[in-house]
Amino acid sequence: MSRHAWKIELIPWDPSSPGHVRRMYDQRVACGWRADEIPQWVDAAKKGERIFYWAVFSDAVPDREALIKKHVEAYPNEAIALEDTAAEIRLVPRQPTLAEFTPIGHVAVAIHKPEEDERLGLPPTGTVWIHGLYISRALHGGGFGAGTMSKTEEIATQSPMNAKIVALDTLSRESQTVPETREILYGNGRLPEPKARKM
Repeated sequence: MSRHAWKIELIPWDPSSPGHVRRMYDQRVACGWRADEIPQWVDAAKKGERIFYWAVFSDAVPDREALIKKHVEAYPNEAIALEDTAAEIRLVPRQPTLAEFTPIGHVAVAIHKPEEDERLGLPPTGTVWIHGLYISRALHGGGFGAGTMSKTEEIATQSPMNAKIVALDTLSRESQTVPETREILYGNGRLPEPKARKM
């Protein structure tokens, strides 16, 4: 588990809530891609095919309120808190807390069709995929992405997903350096280019 896991809690996205759907759209616009897929994600979530979680600061983060303020100043349309209203996770009923929270990002988990996993050399059952991690650009560098990934891996191994293998859906480093891919991501001011990091 990541040393940053304590910083993040995950709260299920509610695809039946207009406020949750709008916030997902806003965050995908901020992310820079796939905002147009939100209607399909709503359908997939309602069928239990793809489960989304909001990344939220844990109460243990000492400068939590200042960090939320920093996020909201960068994204003022995210100033209104959401409520935990999701009544199920992957078609399994849950009791929503109705607690208010301000998400700083989101992530999805999904189980693919067995033939898709087998084509990639994975077992036909027991693989859970992590998709679409997004953390507010205003908060990059604080370990919140690593914390979200760690919490997501933990949740993926629990009911109702019960992963034996957790797979990550992402662009390879090689794909990210291809000029055509960089143009799609960063051309015409779409997204700020990331600073090169030494590995």
